[in-house]
Amino acid sequence: MTKKIDVELINIQKRFGSNVVVDNFNLQIEQGECISFLGPSGCGKTTTLNMIAGFLEPDQGELIIKGKRMNGVPSNKRDLGMVFQTYSLFPHMTIFENVAYGLKLRKIAKDEIRRRVSQVLELVKLPHVADRYPKQLSGGQRQRIAIARALVTEPTLLLLDEPLSNLDAKLREELRDEMKRLQQEIGVTTIFVTHDQEEALYLSNRIVVLDHGKVEQIGNPWDIYNRPASEFVHTFIGKSNRMTGIVAQVREQDISLRTDAEFALTALRRERVFAEGEHVSIYVRPEKINLYTEAREANGSNVIQGVVKLTSFLGAYTDYEVDIGHTSLTVRIQSAQQQMQLSYGQTVFVEWKPEDVFVFSGKRNHQ
Repeated sequence: MTKKIDVELINIQKRFGSNVVVDNFNLQIEQGECISFLGPSGCGKTTTLNMIAGFLEPDQGELIIKGKRMNGVPSNKRDLGMVFQTYSLFPHMTIFENVAYGLKLRKIAKDEIRRRVSQVLELVKLPHVADRYPKQLSGGQRQRIAIARALVTEPTLLLLDEPLSNLDAKLREELRDEMKRLQQEIGVTTIFVTHDQEEALYLSNRIVVLDHGKVEQIGNPWDIYNRPASEFVHTFIGKSNRMTGIVAQVREQDISLRTDAEFALTALRRERVFAEGEHVSIYVRPEKINLYTEAREANGSNVIQGVVKLTSFLGAYTDYEVDIGHTSLTVRIQSAQQQMQLSYGQTVFVEWKPEDVFVFSGKRNHQ
């Protein structure tokens, strides 16, 4: 069964002076979907959200919500809820009054206001704070109240502008879990703006990766991480080890590579076109690298000898920095799979599969 399209952006463009901050943005968002706009500062994600919200007007293109063209329609006529980074609660109002504010503006009956506010406070697991003031709540509680206020009007669309960025790490993780539960329970179509890749991977049905106002890739979290459409997407999502080199030989299924340090490697082509002698960037993720203390244990096509230079135990896994000459690789080993801790200066052998190598044309400038 085909799902309904709740939001559609068609050739959306936005300029500030001569600077194009959103360029030819096209997207369809299905009913009930949670989609993230992900990218670095200045990539256009918040500008796009503000155009959907009605705070900014696109210079070109069409914005459609629930089948209706929204260009020129004011924000308060768009039937949406919005949650900001800064909570934006009224300090002089109780929590009940804060949550009820939007319903009062809509002239909803008092009994219905009480019912809806009570219901949504139960939903965010804060029914006991109705008579308190914002200053009496923790940051995490205030953000949950901001979400409750956005949901109480039963909006068609929920917009979240980096709502977790002002919280500490533990609180951010707890509220992220809560938001996922809420979104799945309610099923409201949700657009989530973030620069935090982990949040986007965790919360989203699909992710839109943006860079300099352009869409780099749209896909589900698995595809974004494992099948990046560009070098930018690969380097922005997750950690990766980078080497540079040239293509030594092109075959039907794979390519041979020679790194600048004269290591011979093999990688799958992944339907990309390469020319022999072409300069390339070569990536392998830390968790895709196997680590051995004996050469005979490593029997793959990508094996390099190295020396352990740094060990970082992080509970669920241990990161090792392995010096392979001219560069070092980060290797991530899950604690459950690890037989022993390796020590500084120990000789090891790193190995990875050809399908776990990502190769991109050209030498990209890295900060």
